[in-house]
Amino acid sequence: MAFEYAWLKILQLLANARRAMSVEELRDMLTANGFHFEAGAFDAALVQLREQALIETLVLAGGGAETLGSVAITAKGERKVRNIVRL
Repeated sequence: MAFEYAWLKILQLLANARRAMSVEELRDMLTANGFHFEAGAFDAALVQLREQALIETLVLAGGGAETLGSVAITAKGERKVRNIVRL
């Protein structure tokens, strides 16, 4: 599976924050850094990162549809960021 540059930026922001961030806060920080996602692309990126165990998400279930509450980087995600940035 290809690793997109935008995914790396998501991991970098989470690693630098050193805390869980709300999805809205993460999206705002990405926008401020010049990363604009098309509709659904941001959620798809988070799903891909979660499937690779690079981030963990808090899912708020209520009213039928699942909503992401917060996003945090995992230890595996931090190692991935460090290894890629070294290159």
